[in-house]
Amino acid sequence: MRERIGLVKYGWKLCIVFLLFASTFCYAMFQGGFVSWFLFYSFLPFVLYAFMLAFYPLKNMTAERRLSRGQYKAGDQLEAFVVLKRKWPFPIMFMIVEDCLPDSLGRNGRSAEAKQFLFPWFKKEIKMTYTINSVPRGDHRLAKIRVRTGDPLGLLERECEIQLEDSFLVLPSYQEITFRASGSSYDEHAGRVSELRRKDSTLASGIREYQPGDRFAWVDWKTSARRSQLMTKEFEQTKGDDLLVFMDQSPSDAFEEIVAFTASIIRSAMRSGTNAGLVSTGKERNVFPVRQGEEHLRKLFYYLALADCDAVQPFHSLLEGEFGHPDMRKAVKYIVTSRITNELVQVLKKPLSGGLPVICLVKKKGGALSSEESAAVQQLKARGIEVNVIYGEHFSRGFAEAR
Repeated sequence: MRERIGLVKYGWKLCIVFLLFASTFCYAMFQGGFVSWFLFYSFLPFVLYAFMLAFYPLKNMTAERRLSRGQYKAGDQLEAFVVLKRKWPFPIMFMIVEDCLPDSLGRNGRSAEAKQFLFPWFKKEIKMTYTINSVPRGDHRLAKIRVRTGDPLGLLERECEIQLEDSFLVLPSYQEITFRASGSSYDEHAGRVSELRRKDSTLASGIREYQPGDRFAWVDWKTSARRSQLMTKEFEQTKGDDLLVFMDQSPSDAFEEIVAFTASIIRSAMRSGTNAGLVSTGKERNVFPVRQGEEHLRKLFYYLALADCDAVQPFHSLLEGEFGHPDMRKAVKYIVTSRITNELVQVLKKPLSGGLPVICLVKKKGGALSSEESAAVQQLKARGIEVNVIYGEHFSRGFAEAR
């Protein structure tokens, strides 16, 4: 229906151009004189150009899009290069080229950056470059390029869409977290941190075949040479080395900070040789078991890139059910959330097997605790549960490490 309306408008504009041309011609024929014929011949080039533009095969143009990278981190700068190619060098006086951004990218005025006013004239290759200063987290898919042009008097307009699909992944942002000894702190707001025990990488307990994601430093070169295949050392793991993060996906203004902090924790733990896992409860329950390796880290970051604050059930009710699983009792538990409710406090006051969890209360920059949250934090600390208040601009200064 929309295409039919567009065709009707296009046909009506052609009729107007023809009527204007016929009117000036009739005026020159019946009126005569220099002025009337001068008016006709002055208008004639614009009419001819409009008719030629009307039949110009604009849809035959081809497009190519190149991105500066295939994978980004949230907050990175994206540079895109669009090249339009055509066979016939028809003089197009102006052209509006727009790379149609999806809704995930078009927020906060980013769509205006992907639209430019160009003057191609006789060029067969029309190039456009645009920059998005800060790309948001997610899997973004570009689908088409829109081209608009017209005649100088605005009598006729042409528009076409060139289908050109591309996609790129924007991983969550993270901050480099450094380990600190017991008793150190984030800053004046953060409270104490404790020490996460690491895997003892000096005690090899066995040899196995190399798997994708194993560290290159773990390869046993002597055994690999004897067996003519890569072999990897297996190390003894200290009890309690595993780290399990529970991420709250309830609707929150600080959800981006929650994702960034979760990514920073997991990356720092796995870089130090600690097994890490993630339990996230949005619309669906997603559990990533405690493991090690680059492949596991990529899966976690891919999920965090697509995660949204779309939980349909309260976080405390889901958390109560998760603590009952036997596999989750052995790991050090981190709860990453942006609010502490009375219901969550009641769940954490119950006897918990496998040790007390560590609460990471993430707030936006400039945020503050409410009176109810302050009271809840005091109750949890009285229970012996460590609570770290983390602000978006400060959590890179330390790592809330579990005992």
